[in-house]
Amino acid sequence: MATEDQKYNAGETQGQAEEKTGSITDSMKQKAQEPKEKASQTTQTTKDGTTESKNQTGSKISEKNGAVKDKASEVVQSTKGSAQAGKDKSASTIGEKVDQVINAAGGMKEAVKHAFGKGTKDKEDPKEDIAKKDGNN
Repeated sequence: MATEDQKYNAGETQGQAEEKTGSITDSMKQKAQEPKEKASQTTQTTKDGTTESKNQTGSKISEKNGAVKDKASEVVQSTKGSAQAGKDKSASTIGEKVDQVINAAGGMKEAVKHAFGKGTKDKEDPKEDIAKKDGNN
């Protein structure tokens, strides 16, 4: 049978083998964990970068929207001013044209009266003209 020294040496060898196995197992676990941690860090970095980009893009879009709104407001104000000026000019021009038509019609009326001898300028007695108007109306 085995002697005490052989048993001791066998136990010693077994202990060393278990220690070495544990050490290797721990080392393997650590090496397996490293890629997980690296992947997690990469994912977080990407997520942070995406969030920052999103915020910057949102900010730029907000700035652009503000600029577009400001420009649109300027255009609307300019258009209102132009429309009002055009309206004022049209009203003035129309008023002038109406006055011209009224004056021309009045002139034609007098010309027709004069042509048919109904005008008061050629008559000696303007009372007759007034009496005729009262009788017709």
